[in-house]
Amino acid sequence: MSFQIRFNSDTRVVTAVFFDRVELSDKMASARQVAEKYGHLHPLMLLVDVRNAEIALSMEERRFFGTFAAHLQGLSHGKVAVLHAPDHNANVVIDSTAQAEGMHIVEFVSEHAALEWLASPETGDDASR
Repeated sequence: MSFQIRFNSDTRVVTAVFFDRVELSDKMASARQVAEKYGHLHPLMLLVDVRNAEIALSMEERRFFGTFAAHLQGLSHGKVAVLHAPDHNANVVIDSTAQAEGMHIVEFVSEHAALEWLASPETGDDASR
């Protein structure tokens, strides 16, 4: 397993941290785990950290997962901030596909900015930060 899911009870933010080599099975398992354990939260604020991950998915798998996540009951209503390295976004195809499918997802390079956005009442689609 190349991910860890945590919940911060103070901020009410669920964090999914990916590391090392990440395959489609890891992405699917993490999404299901978040949906099952935290899908009851309204709002569901999810921080996805792929800064230290090697996303080993084909383009087709990335699009598939983006669609899957956007429609997964317990996850689809989430407000998702994706944290990636400044020089490389390993999740760009997944994120853009999920966003096109209606998921509220924004990309960030700063953890502080991501957490600030998650805590804000604003719901408009923002550009990457």
